Amino acid sequence: MSETGGSAEVCGARTGAMRVSWPVRHLPGRIRRGRPLRLLARALVAGALALAALHLVAGQPAAPALVTGVTTWFLLTARADLAPPPETARAAAPER
Repeated sequence: MSETGGSAEVCGARTGAMRVSWPVRHLPGRIRRGRPLRLLARALVAGALALAALHLVAGQPAAPALVTGVTTWFLLTARADLAPPPETARAAAPER
């Protein structure tokens, strides 16, 4: 035990700090600078298609496969509606 009465502390460690990966931290900015309305429309269509698939084939073995297909479609196509990552945008900008 240390002098404070607790277990040994790691220097520089914050209690309860959660590390978030780089892509997750920059996602809101990439959405704002990209095409947010188009991304929202794509998400609404994906959600509606998933719900329609669950309603039309409820209880069938194909239902999870259809929802997985719609989710995969959204994840693969939504990337086009995001702005490029910050360092890519800076590297692509012409220097003066």
